[in-house]
Amino acid sequence: MCPKNPRTEALKNSQRETTKRAAPRLKSLSIAVEQTADNIVITDRSGIIEYVNPAFEQTTGYLRQEVLGKTPALLKSGKHKESFYQELWATILEGKTFRGAIINKKKNGELYCADQTITPLKDAAGEITHFVSVWKDITERMHHREELEVLNRSLEFEKHKFEQIINVDEKIGTFTDLNKLIDFIIKGIVSILEVERCSLMLLDETTGGLCIKGAVGLDHKIMRESKVSLGEGIAGLVAKERKPLLVKVIDTDGRVGRENLPSYRTKSFLSVPILLDQKLLGVVNVTDKKTHEADVFTDLDLRILLAIVRQSAVAIENTELYKELKYLTVTDPLTHLYNYRHFLKTLDYEIKRFRCFHRPLTLLIMDIDDFREYNENFGIPEGDSLLQKVGEILNANLREADIICRYASDEFVVILPEAGILEAKAVAEKIRMLVADLSLKKKMTLSLGVVNCVENMDRHDLILKADTALSEAKKLGKNRVYCRDK
Repeated sequence: MCPKNPRTEALKNSQRETTKRAAPRLKSLSIAVEQTADNIVITDRSGIIEYVNPAFEQTTGYLRQEVLGKTPALLKSGKHKESFYQELWATILEGKTFRGAIINKKKNGELYCADQTITPLKDAAGEITHFVSVWKDITERMHHREELEVLNRSLEFEKHKFEQIINVDEKIGTFTDLNKLIDFIIKGIVSILEVERCSLMLLDETTGGLCIKGAVGLDHKIMRESKVSLGEGIAGLVAKERKPLLVKVIDTDGRVGRENLPSYRTKSFLSVPILLDQKLLGVVNVTDKKTHEADVFTDLDLRILLAIVRQSAVAIENTELYKELKYLTVTDPLTHLYNYRHFLKTLDYEIKRFRCFHRPLTLLIMDIDDFREYNENFGIPEGDSLLQKVGEILNANLREADIICRYASDEFVVILPEAGILEAKAVAEKIRMLVADLSLKKKMTLSLGVVNCVENMDRHDLILKADTALSEAKKLGKNRVYCRDK
C-alpha cells in the first residue's frame, strides 16, 4: 500500500470543500433555471440538445425526452432563409452572442416569435464547449406591434383623407352656380374615395322623384333618362328611409334584394342621403372602388362620404337661395327665360365641361318666321303674347338640365348638355310642330338650327356654327330644322 501524498490529499480536500461550499449556490441556480419563465436550451458545440427547462416544454409542446439528443432544427418554421441560420452560426462560433427575433414552430405546427439570445460557453482554455439559448415568447407582443403599425398606417391614411376633406370643405362654399358645385362635389368624392363611378341625384319637389344632376362613369343616356321615385331601387330606398347604406356584397345583402348588374365592375357600393335639417335634398351613389388594397367599401369610406355630403347639403341649399336672389338679373322679364348675358356665361361653362368629360353638347337656336310682320299687323301686345307662348312651349318640352334663353328679339337658344345631335334634332322638330299648332291671329312657324360642339371649339365658334345653321333653315324655305354636325 502506497503512502498518501500530503500535497495531493490537501488538494483533494480543498476541492471537496469548494464543491461543498458551491453546492448550495449550484442548487439555487438549478432551481432558478428550472422555474424561470424564460425558455432555456443548452446544447453542445455541435448543437445537440443536452438540456431544456420546463418553460421550453410548456411553450413548444415538446417534452424534454423528445428533444434531448436532437438539434433545435426541429423548431424551424420555414419563415427564415438558410442564410439567416448560417449567419447565426457564424456569430456564435466566433464566440459572440447572437441576439434577435426568430420565428419558430411548436409541436402542433403553431408559429411563435422568440426574442432570443444564444451565448457561447468556454472552458479554461477559451474553447467553446456549449451554447446556452435563452428566449421569451413575444408572439403576442408582435401581434400588438403589427396591430399598432396597421392602426398607425390607418391614422396616417385617415389624416391624408381628412386633409383632402378639409380642402373640399374650404372650397365648397365658394360656389354660387349649382352645376359647377355638383361637378366639384363629384370630382372631390371620386378623388378622395378613389372610385370609378359616382352620381349625385337631387329631389324634384314638383314630381317628388330623384333625377341625376351630375355623374362620373355613367352613360349619358342613363343620366338623362334616370328618374327614381322615393322607395324605388337603391337610391329611392335610401331617400325614403333617409339612412346611409353601405353594401359590401350586393348579391348577399338582404336589404338590397337584387343581384349585381353586369355593367358594374364590383359588388360593393355606398348610397348616402343629402339631408339638411332633416330636409331631403337628394342622394349620392358611389361604386366601383379602384384602390389596390381592396375593392370593398369600408366604414371609413362611409364616414368620409358622409362628411363630404354634410357640407355639400349646405352648399347646395345656398346655391338655390343664390339662384332665387339672382333670378331678376339673369332672366328676361317678358318670357321669364334666361337672358343673353346668362346664356353666354353658361355656354362658356358647358364648353369647359365638354372638354373635361368629353360628353355630348349641342346648341339649338331658333327664330320666329316673319315675326316683325306679325308684330306690325297685330300690335306689340300680340307679339309679346306670341313670345311668351313660345317660351312656355320650350319650358314644357325640354329637360330640367337644358338651359333655355331668349337670345334676341324673336330668337331663342337652348343649350343641351349630354344630348347628341340626333336627340337635339328630334326635340327641335317637336318644338317646331307645337309652335305651328298654336292658336294665334295668324299661323306662325319657327326655323331652327341644330349644331354640336366639337374639339377645340370655343363659344364664338359654336354660336357662329349655330347662326349658320339657322340661316340655312331660312334659305331652304323656313319652318324647318337644319342640322350641322361638322
